[in-house]
Order: sequence, then structure tokens, then C-alpha cells
Amino acid sequence: MNGILSPKTASKTFPTDWTLKWWEALLLFGGGVMAVVLHRAFDTSLGLPGHHGMEWMALMILGRASSRFRGAGTLTSIGASFASTLPFLHGENPFTWLFYLLPGPLMDFAFRYFPGLANKTWFLVLLGGLGHVTKPIGQLTMNLITGWPFGSFRYGIAYPFASHLLFGMIGGLIGALIVLGIQRASNKSSQ
Repeated sequence: MNGILSPKTASKTFPTDWTLKWWEALLLFGGGVMAVVLHRAFDTSLGLPGHHGMEWMALMILGRASSRFRGAGTLTSIGASFASTLPFLHGENPFTWLFYLLPGPLMDFAFRYFPGLANKTWFLVLLGGLGHVTKPIGQLTMNLITGWPFGSFRYGIAYPFASHLLFGMIGGLIGALIVLGIQRASNKSSQ
């Protein structure tokens, strides 16, 4: 023993710790900002609630699964939440910042308590879907508390939940394929 503590690990396959390099923090925060920029750049009304979950959850999964920092998901969500408050990126909804905050802690919780599943494609796909479902949960809660109308509920409650789950899972799949592809490529190059 040299007297230096090793970083805390949740498992041998996916070590996590609380240390964070400045460039990694910038990338995670920037991933959240990028999600909002993409949302505003492609802000077309397709009549499909949650269709922006594809790029949002792909960036969330990419950031969360590629980082060892325990709060990577939350930091990415904070970046998106911050960007959504900027005047040139702000939408009509005053609660958008809150809905961007919700998926990050959920992803950090899942990575913390299910570390052996962090490199499984099906887990990342499911996590993307569940992460994006936090938006209609938040919208429904805010509607009940404040009475603010959310257009996604005009066809009922089940439809936005199902569409957010579906688009979030597609985004989770995109993010998982990118992360796992990069991991496989780096494993081949190191052999």
C-alpha cells in the first residue's frame, strides 16, 4: 500500500467516481446545450409528442455512458436546462428548464445502482425511454399544480407517454450504438 486511496468503483466493468476534468465537464454541459440547440433548429411540429427525444436521449446516453463521473447525466441535464432559459433558445413553455433537468438524475441513479447493466444495449435503450418519459410526468404534474395547459395532452394521457417512451428508446439506441461502437473500436486498437 502506498497510502493513496483508489477511486471508488461501483463494479469492475464500469468504475465511477466523483472526480471530473474540466474538459469532460465542458463536454457533458455542452452535450446538454447541443440538445437544446438541435431542438430549436429542428423545431417542426410533427404532431408527435416527444419526437425530439431521439437527439436528446442520444446525447444523454452518450454523455452518461461514456463518462466515469457519477453526476454525468445530471451535468448534461443542467447544460440543457441552462440553455433552455436563454432568450434565443427559450420556447413558449415557462417550465421547459425543469423538464430538461429531470432525466439526468434518473440516469445517474440507474448507473449507480445497476452498474453491471451499464454496457448492455437493451439497458441503455430502456434507460433512454424512461429518461424521456420524465417529461410527460413533469408536464402532467405541473398541469395539476399550476393548471398550465400542455398541448401534448390534447389527445389524452396515454399517447404522450407512449410516444415519449418510443422516441426516447430510439434515442437511447442511437446513443448506445455510438458508445458501444466507440468502445469496441478502442478495444480493437489497444490489442
